Amino acid sequence: MPLARIYVVRHGETRENRESVIQGQLDTELNEAGVEQARRVADALRSVSFDAAYSSDLVRALKTAQIILEHREDIEIRKEEALRERFMGDLQGKKPEGGLKYAAAQDATVEPAEAIVARAVGWWTKAILQRTLALPPRDTPYNVLVTSHGGWIGALARTLVGSGKARCAEGVVIVSCRNTSVAIVEMESNGVSTIVQYGDVKHLAELDEKREVGMVQRNVDEVVVEVPQASKC
Repeated sequence: MPLARIYVVRHGETRENRESVIQGQLDTELNEAGVEQARRVADALRSVSFDAAYSSDLVRALKTAQIILEHREDIEIRKEEALRERFMGDLQGKKPEGGLKYAAAQDATVEPAEAIVARAVGWWTKAILQRTLALPPRDTPYNVLVTSHGGWIGALARTLVGSGKARCAEGVVIVSCRNTSVAIVEMESNGVSTIVQYGDVKHLAELDEKREVGMVQRNVDEVVVEVPQASKC
């Protein structure tokens, strides 16, 4: 049995997601679909008894966390700037030029890929590894909620696996994070971590079928981030 399970959830849909606008650290809000997605993921996670919660301080991620934890007034959501999406500089608020393969590395105003990787892994080490490993053993795993952004989540997962700090369970593949997708990382008492689920959106299946316009299939910020693909599960 793991010492802890960390549930990493991407925020719900925004108007900018729907219109393929680069958000980066723009403080955008959930649209109507995004609120409903957050409610669906809240229902999917209702049986999980969370012991702690962290969120990016950007509204779209924080609102997602608040909806997930509406029934848990005893849980304080820790707002963390380190959980923000990659800062996209002059690209923020614009649509990608030349399609989704626009090279963010060519723009000096964009946060370097190495910087978002260092920010994500540094936060994980301090907030998850150090704090969780300091907790006393118990009969059931500690459950931690983290709400963040697609580019940040992908950068963290690929870097943890690529550096050997985590591995993927059989059948798990690190793919694109769609809105309110859920990744689950299990951590043992010795700090060894396993990604047992990534990018899961089963909770949105019925919603996607009913909508005239389906879920946004690709996350512009995540594709544009172009963090080095250091790992394959």
